Amino acid sequence: MKRLAHLIRFNPDENKAKPNPNLPSGYTYFLQLVAHDLVHSAISTSLGDGQTAGLSNVRNAPLRLETVYGGGPTECPHAYEAAPVAFRSKLRLGNSRIDQNDQDHRGPIKDIARGTTSTAAELARKASYPEALIADPRNDSHAIISQILVLFHELHNCIVDELGNLPRMDNPFADAQRLFTTARTACVLIYRDLIRQDLLPRILHEDVWRAYNTDQKPFPWRVGGEWRAPLEFTNGFFRFGHSMIRPIYRFNSGPGNAFTIEQILARTSDKSPADVPLETAWLVNWDLFFSSDPHAGNVSIRIGPWSQVGIGEEVPGEGDLIARDLLSSIAIQPWSIGPLVDRLRTTHGALLDKSELLAGQIGSRPWAVRISEWLTKRSDATFGSFNKLSPREIETLAKDPPIPLFVRFEAGLDSGNQGERLGILGSIVVADVICGVLQSDRLLPDNPAGGLQSELASLSAATLGNTGSGQANIFAFLADIEGPERKISLMTVRRFLNDRQRVTQA
Repeated sequence: MKRLAHLIRFNPDENKAKPNPNLPSGYTYFLQLVAHDLVHSAISTSLGDGQTAGLSNVRNAPLRLETVYGGGPTECPHAYEAAPVAFRSKLRLGNSRIDQNDQDHRGPIKDIARGTTSTAAELARKASYPEALIADPRNDSHAIISQILVLFHELHNCIVDELGNLPRMDNPFADAQRLFTTARTACVLIYRDLIRQDLLPRILHEDVWRAYNTDQKPFPWRVGGEWRAPLEFTNGFFRFGHSMIRPIYRFNSGPGNAFTIEQILARTSDKSPADVPLETAWLVNWDLFFSSDPHAGNVSIRIGPWSQVGIGEEVPGEGDLIARDLLSSIAIQPWSIGPLVDRLRTTHGALLDKSELLAGQIGSRPWAVRISEWLTKRSDATFGSFNKLSPREIETLAKDPPIPLFVRFEAGLDSGNQGERLGILGSIVVADVICGVLQSDRLLPDNPAGGLQSELASLSAATLGNTGSGQANIFAFLADIEGPERKISLMTVRRFLNDRQRVTQA
């Protein structure tokens, strides 16, 4: 697997240099946040020698922003701002810095909250903040995702502030709890609409997206009444985002404010406590991460069996990120691609027949020839005569490819996408899991069909209940969170928050 990972990393395929205007780089890291919200396990599968005992996913309420809220203020108080009453209703935020000499943290925008257990004397000497005060520590794994997390903290707190005039009860604790629950539900509705309206149409093959929006029914993925993400998805298909990582990102318009992926991964409370809170040079201008113009912003790398970065030996014995993905997908003992495709022919046959890699009868393996040809050519080009993949190894990989290899290969070299989005099979698996959650996991007592604003109006009615406040929509202020034609994106959310902050500061 390490030689295959080396081939993926260093093969000279001309497509690896092509930018992907369909997926600006902001989506690479929004995908990572979504992955954290779907999956949270405690052990490394790539070092497990095939053992899955003890492997569990603690996310059984998926896509409810548990990666932001954790278990809530009672179970996860460090992630929440202290409040006059015992129940904390707002998420914690910290200040950024102007530069490394700014010990008063007077930066222009917010960072995640960071803390220390040092004494005052130690803090004055070391000026380091090794603790990220957030619900899911993975959201401080680098300096981009931590700032995406800031956006959701700010959104929640903005909603709490706007709902501060909710009708009161006689119990301040109950009032704070109801305020938190209402704001959180509104945030989750917005987040799910971002996934439904902005993310999925970009990453899914157009035919698959169209099918799941009409008559294709997703599998419920429930075991014993509880939701469970299939391991083939968590440890295989949804790792496709790793192929989109750029080697360098420009954070803002300041001179020299472009950083390598290694520098970005090191800018965390855990790895460089003396370099946080983030300085002005590290503060993201989201216009650069959500622009489809490769000359103006950071568009991602096309999805395919190639990579511009390896992200090195962070875990001894596992190799780089590509090798870890391959090893992890094998360690869980998943369905092989062949039996999985055979199983799907009865339910998704019309979609599979749209792909030259997948069209055929049960038992056929139409992808094998194409993958074999590509591996042979790229192995020769990558390794030369030394250490290249043997014909037997290529035959085995072509007939039964590891899931991360196949999902990359079909995205980049089949289905007419040219790596701008997933191929047919990858799209089916991703759509089945995510659309299954969105369709079956209800957040509201009714199921309004008019989009986000109808959902928020329904939440308003459920919140007001018997308070005697009539039919006033307490979420009317969120009408501007969508852009033209009622389309929402992370950029419309960011601009909404910027506008609200300007009004507050005026």
